[in-house]
Amino acid sequence: MLKLTAKLSSQPTDPQKGSIGAKMDTLDQPLAAALGLANANGALILEATAGGAAARAGMRFGDIVVSLDGKAVGGMNDLRQRIASQSAGSNAELEIWRVTADGGDFLQTLRRLGEAGNAEVMVRLGRLYALGVGAPRDEAEALRWFQKGAAVGNLSAMTAYAAGLLEGRGVARDQQEGLRLLRQAADKGHLEAIYRNAVLLLEGKIVAKDTAEALRLFGKAADGGFTPAMLDLAVMYNTGEGVRADPVTAAAWYKKAADLGNSIGMVNLGFMHQQGRGVARDDIAAVALYRSAAAEGNSSGIHNLAAMLDSGRGLPRKDPEQAANLILLALDMRNEFTLQQMTRNSRAWSLEFRRALQRKLRDAGVYSDKIDGELRASTVDAINAYAARKR
Repeated sequence: MLKLTAKLSSQPTDPQKGSIGAKMDTLDQPLAAALGLANANGALILEATAGGAAARAGMRFGDIVVSLDGKAVGGMNDLRQRIASQSAGSNAELEIWRVTADGGDFLQTLRRLGEAGNAEVMVRLGRLYALGVGAPRDEAEALRWFQKGAAVGNLSAMTAYAAGLLEGRGVARDQQEGLRLLRQAADKGHLEAIYRNAVLLLEGKIVAKDTAEALRLFGKAADGGFTPAMLDLAVMYNTGEGVRADPVTAAAWYKKAADLGNSIGMVNLGFMHQQGRGVARDDIAAVALYRSAAAEGNSSGIHNLAAMLDSGRGLPRKDPEQAANLILLALDMRNEFTLQQMTRNSRAWSLEFRRALQRKLRDAGVYSDKIDGELRASTVDAINAYAARKR
């Protein structure tokens, strides 16, 4: 075990709260057992943000945070909540479990375990390569691991491999085999497979369209706790697609997803609170939901929180300066709606916000015109230049 001390940095969404500055994931029991841990308590570090508290403390991909200030970490959400409750600038002592066997790094350790036949690790490797987190993004390599896991009967691997076959992503397209594997996994109760079958039935492109059966399968997966199914059910009830429109039921499904930590559910439920659709109109509740989604790195939550800060809705006072900070963050995250609104509909934002945005663009070195809040061509060019920096 290692003990590291991190000085918590502030979150861009709330400067009064602490942040570890890292992307994290849940640590499931099969992976914990494969790594030699007694239980799955703890949070797996996927990436330490450059310059953030975790990076400054020496944390890296594969580290597992098992305790904070001497108290065991129950899981990823437990760690996030406890860190967020602390003030920015305070010190936190983190106990870390780190793979050091054979001198290899975490990815090499996972590959050894996968090649040795651990199916759960095969699935984990496939996801890492598919997302490009902790490993180079490589769809073919991801599908190779999913295929290996499917071959030994792992239902998660089977579902992921089936999706690749259906889409021709990382492997040659074979829709017949993809459907066979997907139905096999669904028949054995795998929630994602059930959900993916529902999506196919709703789309009606690869299989005959059957909205009623799709709704039934979405409900089965959602009742099992699969959040993407909850979100699709919410959309169907909100829009009346294939079912009688029912905003109350839509809001209830968004809430279930939000309560499980899903940031999309948080954003959409927040918007329904603003509209008073399916729930009582409540700007304070909307702000809280946007803030939670923003803390999860959801760029739509960041944008919507910025709008509330600029207008002062649901808040004690307006804060156009902080709103401008958040809009720049959403642009950094390539939020297309943010880019379109800043370049085409900036009049929806206050003059104070527009001036603050110009100052921050000037400080970023992309704007040199007047600070007058008039977002003319020079400001639009600066916004586009800022958004394009990381593309």
